[in-house]
Amino acid sequence: MRWHPGQDREYRQVAASLTYHHPGWWVMWSYSLRMWVAFFLGPATVAPLRCANPDRLSRQMRHVTRTVASGRSP
Repeated sequence: MRWHPGQDREYRQVAASLTYHHPGWWVMWSYSLRMWVAFFLGPATVAPLRCANPDRLSRQMRHVTRTVASGRSP
């Protein structure tokens, strides 16, 4: 059976949920990497975060957001 994007619907829903719960971030499910990728939309330059575990990614996103808010470099 061949793979098609519809099979990853749950992963895309998790990405949408992460985006919703983390203002200032945009999260996508990467079909090719098989992990979520988070892009910071704020004023600081932050390399995209990548993680196969959505809970760990969420913690990383919160850490970067706190770091940027405190004026430190991420």
